[in-house]
Amino acid sequence: RFAVPIARRSAPSLARTARRMYGGGGRPGGSGGGGGPPMQEPPWLGTLFFGAIILSFIPGPWQIILSPIISLINMFYMFKFGIFLLGIVVVFGASWWFEQTTLEGECPRCNTFQRGPKNEPFQCLACGEDLESKGDSFIKYVKSGKVQGGAWDTLQDTIKEARGNATVPMDAPPSSSSGSSRPPPKKDVQVVDVEVV
Repeated sequence: RFAVPIARRSAPSLARTARRMYGGGGRPGGSGGGGGPPMQEPPWLGTLFFGAIILSFIPGPWQIILSPIISLINMFYMFKFGIFLLGIVVVFGASWWFEQTTLEGECPRCNTFQRGPKNEPFQCLACGEDLESKGDSFIKYVKSGKVQGGAWDTLQDTIKEARGNATVPMDAPPSSSSGSSRPPPKKDVQVVDVEVV
């Protein structure tokens, strides 16, 4: 007898309850806020901003205050636009890099069409065959058997090669400044540019 059925509640009472439950406030002027979503800008802010822009074009003492404010607003929007452009560059750059470093082709063993890297061996997705790219197609990968050395081994090999290519005679007599009229003998020298990676 004391319980009131839900069907007998009035419609405004249900609306207020729903607004309170889902973050909306009451009616404007009533308790509970402005009735909009949280962090919504007030309706007069657009008018104030438009007035500030108009005042910034009219010479006067207010430009001292308005100039840094408008510069900050411009910087904010330029930053947002820059992030947008950076996102576009990243998407197109990643697409270009993907196209340059991969190749589409068929496995020579099972004829499965797939995409693989251009510069390193990989396995077929269907049959597991080791493949590598040659030109515009895939071929069976055959290991060369050569063990790759480290940076120190590469440097030593390069120095040995440079010493072998040098043609400077080691037993040439030093030139003397004792007044001889003939010029010193010319030495064949080869310059080797060594770069360690």
